[in-house]
Amino acid sequence: MHFIKAYLSCLWLLVLCVAVSQSFTDECLETAWPPNPTRSITTYVVDLDEPAHQRWASIAAMYKVQIKDLVDYIKVFVLKISPKLQFLIDLVDTKLPEMADTFPSPYGDEIKGISEASGINLGEVVLYNVFYEIFTLCTSIVAQDENGKMYHGRNLDFGLLLGWDFANDTWALSEKLRPLILQVNFTQNGQVLYKTTTFAGYVGIITGIKPNHFSITMNERYGIQGGYIGLIEWIFNINRQQSFVTFAMRDMLATADTFASAVEYLSKTPLLAPCYYILAGPEAGQGVIITRSRKNADNITLLGKDNSWFLIQTNYDHWKKPPFYDDRVTPATNCMNKYGAQNVTFPSLFNVFSSRPVLNKLTVYTALMELSTGHLESYWQYCEDPCFPW
Repeated sequence: MHFIKAYLSCLWLLVLCVAVSQSFTDECLETAWPPNPTRSITTYVVDLDEPAHQRWASIAAMYKVQIKDLVDYIKVFVLKISPKLQFLIDLVDTKLPEMADTFPSPYGDEIKGISEASGINLGEVVLYNVFYEIFTLCTSIVAQDENGKMYHGRNLDFGLLLGWDFANDTWALSEKLRPLILQVNFTQNGQVLYKTTTFAGYVGIITGIKPNHFSITMNERYGIQGGYIGLIEWIFNINRQQSFVTFAMRDMLATADTFASAVEYLSKTPLLAPCYYILAGPEAGQGVIITRSRKNADNITLLGKDNSWFLIQTNYDHWKKPPFYDDRVTPATNCMNKYGAQNVTFPSLFNVFSSRPVLNKLTVYTALMELSTGHLESYWQYCEDPCFPW
């Protein structure tokens, strides 16, 4: 019965998407900027000179209720699908704690420290930290203005098929994520090494910038060899000669010194899941989409191809036609062309990211990065009705 309800919910949402998709094809807002200051995201500091298990202690203690609420929701949602899936919940408590010891340094120790500081079961904190490997939807844009100045932005969409709240017309998990959004400046020797927009207690990176060097966002790539395969291989020690996609991003931000070295690292590192890495650098023309399989890069597209001044990546191979039920590329492209290279700014990009269906019910935040200054600012997002479910 639970499976039938889930199927009918998905079918209803698909019908709704088809019905309303054409309504937003040409939407291109001009008044979304400036966002209300109450939507600004608080910035914290993680000091890399501190022992790994202590770095997140204050943040974990501050956000322990919100983290626990999200993890509990995931466990309840699984059991609502079928009580027979109790074995998965048991796995969180019995198998996942061991997984922390298998993570490369410093991630395992940081996760253990988060568990200690928050009082949340170690297996649950591990679950919280691996969940984003396989469920992240996004829209990322790299753009160059007419003077060669580089910008990078993204919408982070999360929560697809993880519980639709019919009473409020929202994705339940997306609503629980918003209170966890924060910016983190990672410091070393008293200096900011890199900046990120992330979630409290999450040690990987989905959005980040290394000032004067490069910026990076990651989007999920769908495929039969999805992240769940790599996750199973890792848990059962079948293959650990691969990197978690968000750990690879953090490793790159910590060690790469140039845009070119960042691109090379993320093109060649074996990964747990397929994904899209989108990077920008401070110099004109430094923009790229790296389409990754788990073993290597299937495609590398540079800014400037076919005289392009911007790149857009959602969750489908960008050289193919997007599916009719989830076309965020066409509206975003139309909106970017409407603004033109002469108007590439934080205000124009935020307007693009706030235009439906680029903005949808799954969108939890918009992040904007300016490469010449290393500036990052982020705002939580919410799509008012009528709004595309995804």
